[in-house]
Amino acid sequence: MRVKKVFNNNVVLGVDEHGAETVLMGRGLGFQVRPGDRLDDERVERHFVPQAMPAERLAALAAQIPLDEIEVMEEVVTAARARLGGDITEHVLLPLADHVHLALARARAGVQIEYPLKWEIENLYPAEAEAGRAALDIIERRLGVRLDEDEALPLALYFVNAQIGSGSAGIAATMQMTQWLRVALETIGEDYGIEIDQHSLAAARFITHLRYLFLRARSGRPTPDVDDGIGEAVRQAKPREYATAERLARKMEEMFAWHVGREEILYLALHVSRLTVRDDTAEGTHADT
Repeated sequence: MRVKKVFNNNVVLGVDEHGAETVLMGRGLGFQVRPGDRLDDERVERHFVPQAMPAERLAALAAQIPLDEIEVMEEVVTAARARLGGDITEHVLLPLADHVHLALARARAGVQIEYPLKWEIENLYPAEAEAGRAALDIIERRLGVRLDEDEALPLALYFVNAQIGSGSAGIAATMQMTQWLRVALETIGEDYGIEIDQHSLAAARFITHLRYLFLRARSGRPTPDVDDGIGEAVRQAKPREYATAERLARKMEEMFAWHVGREEILYLALHVSRLTVRDDTAEGTHADT
């Protein structure tokens, strides 16, 4: 690995014999080295392979963040991975560290900001929101600064983004998806006159389905074909659920100008059916499984 560009004493952009670029970090790694020099692998403490942003931009981002904050965010990512699974990879570390670096500066200056979608994040992504709160504890323990509790919300979105792999669209796409989930659940509640138990197993499955529907529709990936007879059978057997699914499809098309095919409508209808099964022994107007 040779040096392509030095950003500071701790961050360099490296390039291998195939021309692949990697952001490399290590204390003193960039000291007295020049483009073209061969790097000492033993001095490389961290490396980041660019995914959602160009390599030089990623390296410039890394150069702005103190190493001690990077180390803290490594613990945050490790803890989030333990809670949420292997999709929380090192690729989220630098964007997450950049956000926290700015949040720390705001906290030290006594500046607070309000984040949108608070209700949606806490209710649609409870596990990720809890991971965000745990991250605040780690940051306080390691850096001695307690960030505002609402800072857990954008951290949760970074964890969601890492799991769904929204790539270069990043947090903006995750926020769009969150708005879509809220609209979808509100639409079903309106159609059935019920309050959906968002912590039920059926709701968790439905939200997961909606996440992947959002990603398929945004990328234009088709849904596997379903026999027309199956779709017609579901429409005949569950007309109300099918009508709600068609309404959900229209809302997605109105919000994002994306086409939602009949296969997706079929799957939506089946999920709506599961989500709206009433427990006759329960009191109130909650839909549960």
